[in-house]
Amino acid sequence: MKVGIVTHPLLTNYGGILQNFALQQVLRKLGYDPITIDLVPDYSIYKYMCSLCKTLLLYFIPWKRRSFVSYRSKTRRNAAIESFCQKHIALTERVRRYRPDVVIHYGFQAVIVGSDQVWRARYNRYPGYMEDMFLNFVENPRVKKMAYAASFGIDEWDYTKETTERCRKLVQQFVGISVRERSGVALCDKFLHVKAIQVLDPTLLLKREDYEQLCAIVPKDTFRFMAVYLLDLSLPKRKMVEHFAHKRGLSVKCFSAHDNMKLTVEEWLAMFRDAEFVVTDSFHGTVFSIIFNKPFLSIGNPSRGMARFHSLLEMFGLKERLCEAGQELFEKDKEIDWKKVNRKRKEWQEWSLEFLRRLK
Repeated sequence: MKVGIVTHPLLTNYGGILQNFALQQVLRKLGYDPITIDLVPDYSIYKYMCSLCKTLLLYFIPWKRRSFVSYRSKTRRNAAIESFCQKHIALTERVRRYRPDVVIHYGFQAVIVGSDQVWRARYNRYPGYMEDMFLNFVENPRVKKMAYAASFGIDEWDYTKETTERCRKLVQQFVGISVRERSGVALCDKFLHVKAIQVLDPTLLLKREDYEQLCAIVPKDTFRFMAVYLLDLSLPKRKMVEHFAHKRGLSVKCFSAHDNMKLTVEEWLAMFRDAEFVVTDSFHGTVFSIIFNKPFLSIGNPSRGMARFHSLLEMFGLKERLCEAGQELFEKDKEIDWKKVNRKRKEWQEWSLEFLRRLK
């Protein structure tokens, strides 16, 4: 069965790229033939200039300062990310919008939307994009529709009344609906009037060895360090983690994503593989700390969505690893029972894979 995958554009997000890689790998193991629709949307000069002006204003606030980025980086993958995608992810030709002819051209018998925050309103602001994430462009009724680990990102409903009504009609056509967060189950029930189940993020469906194989080409670090993966790196956060690392006798390696991507995907994975400890404010930074069984602390990131962190950590009994911004990190630094965590992960894997088998 040929399966199309709809997700956020694979541009400057390590977690987004790896969740798509993982979903394709799992689908192949289950006997499907997956390919991701390679959406790279138009990015207007107006929107770029607005972002540039904001960067200029924030430059005068040291703890909010961010890097200047080129217009090119907003519309194209950098060479390292492009190389990974070409090697490891099956992609359609590049498209600017989701269209019915893409489904016809590739002969999709099913289309899956997910994972990541594909159902979050703030990430689908262009007209029609939200409906695309509910597969409005899949017009053939014989093509099966499914949501795998779709995420709203937050635990509040932020769709307009009109968007809610349109998406409610579209989701009724799905043969299966699964969401990444427990709160998403409640949102689907209350606002979309459909039953959903909670499943694992695709990255958690693969084994640690699968990722170790990917980053085997990266030499292992021989010194002890703390990996600090922060999407919103401010001066106060940096000082806090440096103090924490010093107390543990570790050096610090800071790395980021989005417009500041400097590592290849393989190098990014190797940071988790080799770290003694991880501090992150990223959902997938937390996920890969769990996959590699690394002691970690997650710093809450309300603007990016706290529901994701709460739900993920509750799954594995690790709620105590979550820190609020400004909270003393030492208060949360407890021993982790990795045998218990891995056992729970195995149980969730079996539950999640059973859902994907429904597509047949």
